[in-house]
Amino acid sequence: MSDVDRLIEQALDDEDRALREVLSREPGFVASALGLLTGPRAWARWVMFISQAVMFIGGVWLAWLFFQTEEVLEALRYGISAGVLLLGSLVMKTGMTPFMTENRMVTEIRRLELRIERMRSGS
Repeated sequence: MSDVDRLIEQALDDEDRALREVLSREPGFVASALGLLTGPRAWARWVMFISQAVMFIGGVWLAWLFFQTEEVLEALRYGISAGVLLLGSLVMKTGMTPFMTENRMVTEIRRLELRIERMRSGS
């Protein structure tokens, strides 16, 4: 903790400390991902989540068939299909990262706005 952080902590009253404690907890990956499923663009994200899950399940199933087959042509067919579906699933999942970052940035901006308003009302 830096000196500036210590000075800020000492200047806060109990209500501010409690608020800062609640706001300082950063959500994990699952909480951030589930936070994408609300709001005006939630329907598109639901479609992406469902299609990503279907692609992943299909890719795992085709990979299982790939390891079970003994013929080269069948193995090639299952292996390439499994690879394409698993990579497509991965691309869709990483495509959600900018949205989670956007939500985190909006939260940080709101926290700063709240601090500025509290500073204005305190002086």
